[in-house]
Order: sequence, then structure tokens, then C-alpha cells
Amino acid sequence: MAAAMEPVSSRDLECRKICVERFIYAILYSVAAQYLLLTVFLLLVNFSLLHPVVWILGSFRLLLSLSTWLWIMPLVSAVIVHGIFLAKAYLSASSYCPTRFQLLYRTLIQKSVLLLINCVIGFLTGWLYTRFLRDDYRLLFLNTDKGLSVLNEKFLFLLLGGTFAGVYFFVKNNRTVDDKASFVSFPVIQQPRYQQIRANLYSIVYHSMFKSFVPTLIYVSFFYTFCCLYFRYKLAALFQGTVLAEESFLGAFYTTVSDVRLVVYCWILSSQVLSNMNLMQVLFHIFLTEYRTFPVEKSTINNDAEVSLVEALACDKIPIVQQLAALDLFTIADSCDVSRRIRLYALSIPGGHPYNWRIVSGECIRLIREFTNELSKSMEGATPKVHPEVSKLRPTASMDAEKILMKQYNESFGIRSLSTTVPPNNAIPPSQPDVICKTIDRKLDSLRQTLRNIPGIFYLFGEPKAAKTCYLLSSQSQQMIWISQALGSLAAHSIREDQFGVVQNDLPLIIRTLLQLKQVVDKVGSIQLDMKKVDRRYVALKAATKRSLYRIAHAFADYLNDIVLDPNDVKALQGFVSYREI
Repeated sequence: MAAAMEPVSSRDLECRKICVERFIYAILYSVAAQYLLLTVFLLLVNFSLLHPVVWILGSFRLLLSLSTWLWIMPLVSAVIVHGIFLAKAYLSASSYCPTRFQLLYRTLIQKSVLLLINCVIGFLTGWLYTRFLRDDYRLLFLNTDKGLSVLNEKFLFLLLGGTFAGVYFFVKNNRTVDDKASFVSFPVIQQPRYQQIRANLYSIVYHSMFKSFVPTLIYVSFFYTFCCLYFRYKLAALFQGTVLAEESFLGAFYTTVSDVRLVVYCWILSSQVLSNMNLMQVLFHIFLTEYRTFPVEKSTINNDAEVSLVEALACDKIPIVQQLAALDLFTIADSCDVSRRIRLYALSIPGGHPYNWRIVSGECIRLIREFTNELSKSMEGATPKVHPEVSKLRPTASMDAEKILMKQYNESFGIRSLSTTVPPNNAIPPSQPDVICKTIDRKLDSLRQTLRNIPGIFYLFGEPKAAKTCYLLSSQSQQMIWISQALGSLAAHSIREDQFGVVQNDLPLIIRTLLQLKQVVDKVGSIQLDMKKVDRRYVALKAATKRSLYRIAHAFADYLNDIVLDPNDVKALQGFVSYREI
């Protein structure tokens, strides 16, 4: 019997609803983008400088016709399937895979399906756009005056060109085996949704027209290297009674290359496919990273339809919601509007307890400590950076002569050097089983080292020493930046806005937690990492931690003696008080 599915809590269900709402908007906008891109294509292929009114009206008449809406349905269906696939990838929480083989095995099916969807979207885009071209480019078979059915290689060229553009986009965006599906990078400056869409739309369509030159040239060489040599003959033989317009390879190649209109159509089609795929990713990114406010406290205690700030911070299964909550907390801490900060500092009614502050600060400290512990454990056994040794002074002739005289003096008076060790006479020889075990261990170590030296073995099945450190910095540093700065800002603002002193009791714990995070982050700079991947995130996390400690030290510089702190914490905090910590 199949194992019973784990029930989903009401909190996780509401968090999923937040993401699903954004996914639906992203898919709807992606569907609308298909009509916009089709409009651009019709305006390009029907361009007429001498008859501009007929050109524009004719293009929009084709766009609004019933046949166009029927032809575009397969492409719209494929786009919706692609959107659902992307939504599922973003909704799932990522997990660390020690080896590249495990990561490849886990993502093999996912990437295979994604490649298939890209191919289908490229194929359907090519099929749809050829519907609006002449018969020479939109029919698979052409009839000659002699009554023969000729295979139209121009239509086949455009159809496969769209498919190749989809494959090219997949290969370009999935060149590594890293699992980046659930890693969403938030913009530094939050902008309105429509402003981002407008800016990215113009940029993507414009740049895709230039970026499609290279894939078009690659496709032309690919088509006439493989398809013309093998595929065209087999396809003609598959349809009985169908002949080729050009039997020779060189003749078919010259016919296509000399057709400038066909090459231009292929270039425009490739740019449209690249624009389509890029737009879908950008739309998902815009809607997922859109700022959202979470209530500091629920309107009613048993209101499960409302996700509070602390519940969103604790939603580990859906990283997007956790990052949105961290961003909202950072906004609360740094905002000029003090109303939401006052709700954090307020006492509960009835009871008079700092419930809001305790649960929010407790969850933030838990997240920071878990990240600190995992980051510290991931650096165990990592290779330290090699620092150049200071050049030693070369001994002079007088120093050498002094050593020789000292050695002769010791030998003449029988003084033995303390650095020489005399082996004990009562040494017990090792037993036979110990010798056999040591020999086996040496041979196993030698075999293991030999296997590691085989090209590709360690790359696939070995775990790099700092791989988990890079993973943690890539996946969690963004929310740690927001949470650490939020704690520092809330603590600094509390000296003026906290009327009940609810922060003062937790201030030593906050300082100790941030200092521990700083110490671990500083250790990251002393080990060898692939800094191309984590350089920006590591620098930002290091700066955010120091910024938080500086804000606390500046706000409470006159009251450090009144705060119950560990002596080591006081010593570490003095550098921030005197502004000497770099």
C-alpha cells in the first residue's frame, strides 16, 4: 500500500495560496505576451513603407481574425504548461546535494521535461508564425506543374529553426548542473510591477533581435550538416510519391542561402522564441519578488486564513514566502513610518506581555543561529587560503662560522644535542595482525586516491570541501542580510520608540547572536571558495552584519555598562563603539 500523504497545515496552505496567486498572474501575462510578440512579428514581415496605413490595418486585421485565435491555442496551451512547470519548481524547497551526481540524478527528470517543453514551444512558435507567410514558407508539400508533390524544405527549415531556438535557450540557461530553480534574487530597489514589465519588455525584445544572430548562424550550419545529409532523404522516403526539389546537397544549400528572405524569417523567428522564453522567466521573477506586507499580529487568534509575519518567517517549506517576510521585516525596521514598529514594541491586551516582539525576535534569532551553525559546520575540513610566506634572511658567513665552532665545542666535551632522540631499547615490535591491518589501510587509501585522480570521477562523485558553504551562501544569505539588519535597526530604534522597554531584555542575546554570525562569516574569507558564485552575496552578508552591530553600538554606546553582557561580547563590541572595526 502506498504511504499516506502528509497532511498540509493550514498555515502552509495559506502560504501556498500567496504563491499560487502570483503564479496565475505570471501565466496570464505570459499568455498576453504571445499576442504582443505575434503583433511584432506581423508588423515586421508585412512591413510596407509605401503603404503604412494598409500595413498597420492589415496586420491588426490578421491578429484579430478567428483563424489566428484558433492557430494560437496550441502555443498558449504549451505556455500554460510551461508556467505550471516553473511554478512547481519555484514552490518546492531546495535541498543540498553533496555530489554533482546526486544533483544530476535528482534534476534529470525535471530538466528533461523542461527541455521537451522548450522544444515544443519553439516548434509551435515556428508553426504558428509560418501560417502568416506565403505558400513557399508555410506548406510542407508543394505541387509542381507536372503534378508531382515536392517536399518544401523552406517550411521544414523554419519549423526546425524554432525548435532549435528553444534548445539553444535551454542549453544557454542550463550550462551547469546547479539547482537554481528555487533561488530567487530580489532586486535592490523595489519598483512597481508595471514599471518593471515595461522596462524589461522593451529591453528583452530589443536585445533578443541581436542575440539571435549567433544561434541563427549555428542553426544554418547544423541544418545543412546533418539534416540535408540524412534527414531530408528519409523524410521524402517516408511520404511516398514525394520528391526533393534539389537532389544534391550543394544545390539545396545554395538554394537556401541565396534566399535572403528565408534567412531573415529564421532570424526573426529565433528572436521571437528567445524573447518569449526570457519574458516568461522575467514575469515570474517580477511577480514572485513583488513586495507584500504581512500583519504583525492576527486580527483574531483562530484566523487561519491570514498569515502573520512570524508565521511567514517560519515557513521553511516555501522559501519564497520566507524571503518575502524577511523583506517585509527589513522594511518595517528601516521605514520612516513608525506605526508598524510600534505594533512590534506594544504589549498584548489583555495580559500586558510583549508577545509580538518575543515571537518575532525569537524566530529571527532562531533562523540566524541555525544558519550560523550550519555555516560553521560546512567549513570544517575546508582548505585554508595559502598566504605567501615572508622571505627569510639568508645566513651570513659569521653565523655559519659560529654554528661550526659551537658544534665542535659540544663534540669535544661530549655534550649531546637535545634535538636528537635516542630510540628506546624496550620498544615492543608490532604484532602481525596490526601490520596486516595497516597494510590493508594503506592499500585502500592508495586505491581511493587512484580513483580520485581519474578524470571525471571526483567531479561527479566527490564532494568539494567548500561546496555546502557555497550552497548556504547562495540560498540563505539574502534573507540573513534582511533579518540581521532588521534586528539591528529595531534594536537601535527601540531606544526612542520602545515605550515599555521590551527590547532591553533581549538585547544581550541579539548582540551575542550577531557577533557569532560575524565571527563565522569572517572565517569564510579565510578558506578557499569558488568566489565567482558567492562573492557578491558573501560581501553583502559581511557588510550587513557589521552594519547591524554598528547601529546597535552607536545607539547604546553610553549604556553598554548597564547592559548585562558577557566580557567577551563587550570586548568584541568595543571595536564598533570606537569605529575601528573594518
